[in-house]
Formats: sequence, structure tokens, C-alpha cells
Amino acid sequence: MTTKTKANGTVRAADDVAVGEGVAQNNGVINPYALAEVIADRKIPWKELPDAPRVLEDILQTPYEELFDPAFEGPLYTGLKLNSKLELVPERSPLLDVEINLDINDLENPLTSLDIKKLADLGPRFNVKDVGTIEVTSAELVRQQYLQLTVRLPDKERLQSLARVLSRDIVATISHDPKAQGNSQSWTPPNATWTDPGRFFNEGTEFFDPVQGAVANCYYIAALASVAWAKPFQIAQMTRATGTGQQSFVDMVRFYKPDSGGVLDKQIEVTETVPQTLSGNFIYARSSEAGEIWPSVYEKAYAKLKTGTSSDHPDITATAWGDCVWATAQLTGGRRYYYDTASRSSDTLWDLVRGNSLSYRTFNPMTAWTYSTGDANDRHLNYSGATIVASHCYSVLGWGYYNSRKYIVLRNPWGNTEATVATLNATISMYDISWWRPITLNIVDGTFAMEAWAFKYYFAGLGVAK
Repeated sequence: MTTKTKANGTVRAADDVAVGEGVAQNNGVINPYALAEVIADRKIPWKELPDAPRVLEDILQTPYEELFDPAFEGPLYTGLKLNSKLELVPERSPLLDVEINLDINDLENPLTSLDIKKLADLGPRFNVKDVGTIEVTSAELVRQQYLQLTVRLPDKERLQSLARVLSRDIVATISHDPKAQGNSQSWTPPNATWTDPGRFFNEGTEFFDPVQGAVANCYYIAALASVAWAKPFQIAQMTRATGTGQQSFVDMVRFYKPDSGGVLDKQIEVTETVPQTLSGNFIYARSSEAGEIWPSVYEKAYAKLKTGTSSDHPDITATAWGDCVWATAQLTGGRRYYYDTASRSSDTLWDLVRGNSLSYRTFNPMTAWTYSTGDANDRHLNYSGATIVASHCYSVLGWGYYNSRKYIVLRNPWGNTEATVATLNATISMYDISWWRPITLNIVDGTFAMEAWAFKYYFAGLGVAK
């Protein structure tokens, strides 16, 4: 790629290759709230619960502080793994091959029967001769008298435990299995059906509409929300009748060639049926507004694009894991620009957002992503402590300046789980094309404003398509 540097230090492309493409990172993590509802097989009123994180722990059988980093190999990263370079990559979930032993009681179960009196007793449990080779994940001094060590169970036992929460049917619902069938075939997740659950739009396109479901395509849902915010007219319902009496319709969703300036790539036709549980709950993308389905239809169209199928029932799990800037460019045709945070100051990152904003609001769709795992950063980040998610994509909505502090405004595509470090608790306003939109940051809807220094600390990069 040939690039040229302007006097102000910014870089522009001299050809059709994205600027800073080496910074790009594929990301993917499942929305834990959507996953919990799939496991429980019912809609859960999360906002009414006094302690939603503890409910998540109970349903997912995973400590809340271990949910947000793939290093713990928890349920939100099913179908993905960290490789030797600490890059998150897809894998066929080993849970699909686990045989659960249901013929033994809890007393006989090696997962619950612990008879360890000395360190040497760990050898048979871990199938090692030298207990010194067992990796210690944490060590804590308790009351200045005891050293409390934490070790991870052997893979066989750990998978047995996790398989009791994530059955094969659930794993097949939330992660892609390349061995199951070809991508081009008609697909239905287990214990589900394709139904038409509502209207394409309630009123129109809103940035808070898209909410990610139980598949690791945060990158696409974040891109969808960013486009809905910065270029709302880009999201449109184009529909035609396919049956007599104007009773049957299909929608057409347009996808563009990235870096093309708006050259059309594919026009994908889909009906408005989407996968739902047999009890009528959403499994995958949904809108925060009841009865509205445009995020679901756009996700279905993207699955059809990704798989190349002609079927109206594409494999939604095939959308897991991807590049949010690339996905944004597929929705707009814009040229991609990638910026890492490590080599830039917090002021420079804040200015990058301001340079793509008008009256505090981004007019070019922007996204940001975290490191693949906390250990991928030299500072070994504790993501759960900041309530930020590793290998996750967020929408960048704009910027703020309050009490001499510089903020970047972001949205988690889960529609909740906001950062808790260096955030602003206030109502801000952004000029939304024709009116000043108030955004109340103390309402839990996934939107938060984080100081630029903290953004630099926890996020790996940000990008824009324009």
C-alpha cells in the first residue's frame, strides 16, 4: 500500500487499500443476556432484577468476573479460542463432542468429589506425575496465614462441567459447526422455528435499536448501530410483493464493496421470518423496541451474504467473528481507516472522533474494539473490573467535554453492560441532523461516555468508514 502523510500527521490512502489495515482485528463475543435466555428458554426481565449479574452467574454457571475475557474459556466465547499469538480465532466447539455422564451421583462425580489432603493428591486428578507442572491461575495471601491457590480443572472435567450448561443443541444454536452441513443449505437452529415476529420499523431507524443476540457477531451489530446513528437514511426498507392480494413480501438489503465509494456488491432478498424459540423468543439480533424487526432482517441478510446461500433460511451462526470496520464499509461502501490506540495519545484519539463528528455526533460511522484478551496488552488488563468486554466491538457515537475532561461516547451492542471506569454520569446532547438529541447516560441501555485516557487504556483500536 502506498500512503502519504499530511502536514497535520494524518495518513491518507494513495490507492484503494484501507489506511492502517494492519491494525484490523476480528472480534466476537456472545451477548450473555441473550445466551441466558436461550438456556432458560424464556424472556427474562433483566432491568427488574435486583442483581442481574448474579442471575447470569447462576444460569451460565460461570463467575461474573470470568465472563468477559476468553482467557477463562467461558461460555460467551463458545466456538472461538485464543491461539498461541493471543488472537481470537474460530474453532469447532469441543462441546459438540462431549458425552455427559449422567449415570453417577454427586458423591461419585469427580467434578464434585474432592479428597485432596496434600499437593501430591492432585497428580492423579490432573493425570500428571509432576504436580509442579500444574499451572496456577492465581495466588492470594489470606489473613497473612494461608496461601490460597487457584488452578484450572483439566480440560476433560472442565468441558464436562460446561456441557451440563451448554447442551449440544444450545452449542449448535450459538456457534458455527462447519461439519454439520454446507453453508449454502437451508438451516434452522435446534428447537426453533422461522417466524415473522413484527414490523420492519416502528417509527424509523434509531442507534439504540440493534441489540445483539446469542451469536458472536458483536462486530456487525455495532457496525449496524453506528450506521443507523451516523447515516440513518442508509438503513431502509425496500420491499416488494411476492403473493396475490399483497399479502406476501420480501425485503431487499444492499451491501457495498468496501473502499469503493458506494459501488454496489450484492442485493440480498429475504423475507421477514427470523429464528425464534418454540416459545416465541428471539435467539439472535433483535430491536430494543418491541415489535420492531429491522435489526433481525439485516442480520439475516448478512448471514445470507456471508454464506452465499440462495435459501431464505441462512445459517446465522456463520456471522460470528469479524471486523467491525469492514462490516461498516459493507453497509456504506465507505473507505476504511484503522487507528491503533497504543501509538497514539488520548488527545489524538479524542481528536480523531471529533474530526468525524459535527456538534458532538459522528457523521461518519465509527466503531472501536478491545484487545483479544487482557493479557494481549502489556499492562495485562482486568476487563471484568472495568465492566468492559475483551474481543468486543462497540459503536462510537461522538465526544464530550465536561469539567475540563475529554470523553468518547460509546455504545455496547448488548444494549447494557456499560463501562464503570472514568465514565460520565450526566445527560448530554448531540445534534442529530435536525435536532438536539438528549442522551441520558445514567440509564442502562449500553451507552456510556468514557474519558479519553481510559479509552486508550482499555481499547485496542478504532476505525471509520467514510
